[in-house]
Amino acid sequence: MSALPAIRQAGPEDASALSALGVSTFSETFGRLYRPEDLAAFLRDHHSVDYYARFLSDPEAACWVMEEDRGTLVGYCTCAPCTLPAPDMPPESGELCRLYISEGAQGVGLGKTFMDIALRWLEARFDHLYVGVYSENIRAQKLYQRYGFEKVAEYHFMVGSHPDLEWVMKRRA
Repeated sequence: MSALPAIRQAGPEDASALSALGVSTFSETFGRLYRPEDLAAFLRDHHSVDYYARFLSDPEAACWVMEEDRGTLVGYCTCAPCTLPAPDMPPESGELCRLYISEGAQGVGLGKTFMDIALRWLEARFDHLYVGVYSENIRAQKLYQRYGFEKVAEYHFMVGSHPDLEWVMKRRA
């Protein structure tokens, strides 16, 4: 990574680049956990150009990208109304949906920068904030805990036909 990436709000023109980044960062982080056919099905359904085009056109959602000076995306973060299976979820609940940074761009505080941006956006729109995180992703759990999130539930997140134990974390008031 040459210089610190610039962060900007993503638009519909970013759908293709976001799809490529989503595929690469998810695969880097979790790909080794799944059978190839489960990973392929998940990436097709949740990281396609069409998926990101729909997300980026949703007026109730937001996405920010980190872009190096060469125009290469190295990270992204998405937020929207909460769809997690949280027990007794109150109305006006928002979700930090995704926060991914390429392996080569990790470790320099970009996750904290994204968290600050996402929380400002979420707090301006929602009374209750949630995030879902893989039960074995200790690094992400620690980041979320530093921001006041605590585990409130578990569920199975499907990657193809593979069920992952996922935590639902809610931010303390």
